[in-house]
Amino acid sequence: MNQIIIISVTGLFVIYCSSCTDTNAKGNITKTLATPNETSSDNVITFKVNNQLVRTSGWTISRFKMATDSKESLNITTDMHNEKRTLNVNLDGTEPGTYGTKGDAKFDRHFYGSYYPDYMDDLTNDFSFESGTFTINEIDTLKNIVNGIFSGVVKNLKGESFKITEGKIVNGRLTPGVTKYE
Repeated sequence: MNQIIIISVTGLFVIYCSSCTDTNAKGNITKTLATPNETSSDNVITFKVNNQLVRTSGWTISRFKMATDSKESLNITTDMHNEKRTLNVNLDGTEPGTYGTKGDAKFDRHFYGSYYPDYMDDLTNDFSFESGTFTINEIDTLKNIVNGIFSGVVKNLKGESFKITEGKIVNGRLTPGVTKYE
């Protein structure tokens, strides 16, 4: 269990640090920060937390592969700079379909992740998905977009919980390529 927590925290740190900049074709590093406006339909992620709407964007949506696993996985992290209520999930595949929470025998594919009520000021107050589903409707590696829906219940170590409902990813910007972690 401690190993999973260490891997998750390390993964979040690596994703957070690597997501702050982007290198363009000429090798120039540029900041990337997409803030969805009310009319934008690209890279938008919305969900409700106990019926309160959260509208944000994808901070990191990327395919990755661990050195110990030959299978590609998918990470989706919402923009913690745009909205303090942040989600971070990892799916154990990159194919369209429905993924259930780890340990749910009804699903062949699984996901795990966390919800942070205030990512910027209290990173230690994280809520892990106890139940739920994450459905990838479309993943297009040529257009670099992901579309999907999600919902579930998240719980922290104190036993407090939130209900995540009506989650949607609309034209989420998928980072090109596959990141390999050795």
